This record gives sequence, structure tokens and C-alpha cells, in this order.
Amino acid sequence: MMNNAVVVSAAGAAFLAIIVLIGAGPARPVQFVTYSTDGRLWLQSLAEPLVDKDVRWVPGDSRTSEFHVHNGTDRDGRLQVIVDSDDSAFARALSVSIAGRAFGACAPVDVSAGEQKRIDATITMADTAGNDTRNSSAEIDLVLRWSDGTSSACSDFASRGPDQEGAQP
Repeated sequence: MMNNAVVVSAAGAAFLAIIVLIGAGPARPVQFVTYSTDGRLWLQSLAEPLVDKDVRWVPGDSRTSEFHVHNGTDRDGRLQVIVDSDDSAFARALSVSIAGRAFGACAPVDVSAGEQKRIDATITMADTAGNDTRNSSAEIDLVLRWSDGTSSACSDFASRGPDQEGAQP
């Protein structure tokens, strides 16, 4: 009688172990979106700013920053490249373009699952920037915001372009 109880207990434990192992499935590696300034060293955020904060901007100026993004996930996503300033006059006068295609304050870049993409982002200050941008000082940032591929592209910035006020991130 004792042997039957041991056999039943062992069989039950084996059955339970099989159920647990099957239910666990294969382990998935941790997935991240990473960035790089050189395409070799990948980090979850860029180590240094994309815009030189000590540069003087005048109407008509433009500057290009190169960086890379790697979508290390199994889902398509979208990178929003946003030009921003702490001065509303500067913010209204700035726009960003990606690979020669001009946008307003925000440029959407679709990045497929597993894709590595080089991005050349150009910030331009409008020729028509008003007098309120002259002889003043402002911080300008190029902000990167990741979202899944189902979100609307740059919806927070749809109303802001040159000469228009809009939402800030």
C-alpha cells in the first residue's frame, strides 16, 4: 500500500512539473530601444546632447545632428524627433527635418522591429524669425520620444509650426 502511495505521489509531482514547464514557455530576452551617436556603442539614452548649447542662432541658420536608433523589440515603433526651446519665440521659429523632408516642431520616424536606422536631423531657424529672437538667449534641445507604432505621429505638435504657438513636451 505504501508503494502505491509513493508511485502516485511521484507521478503527480512529475505531472505538475511538466505542466509548469510547458506553461512557462521559452524565456524571452529583455527588449529595449537603444540609441547611438556612432552606430557602435548602444545605450538606452544618449550620453551627450545632440545640439551644441553654446552656438549662436540667427534667422536662416540650420544645424544637423546625426544619431542612430535600434528598435530591439519585436514590435514596430515610432521615434518622434522634437525641436524645443525654453523661449516661446525661438520655439515658434524652429523646425526639424529628417533626411531632407521638412516638418514643424516634430518629425516622426518609423522604425521596424529589430531595425537599426541612422537619422540625420536638421534644425532650422526660420528666415522670418521675429525681432524677439534677436539679442536674446535661449536653450534649444532636440528631444527624442519613443512610442509604439499605433500612436499618432507627433499629435502634440500638430498645431505648432513657424509663427504658431503649440504644445510643449
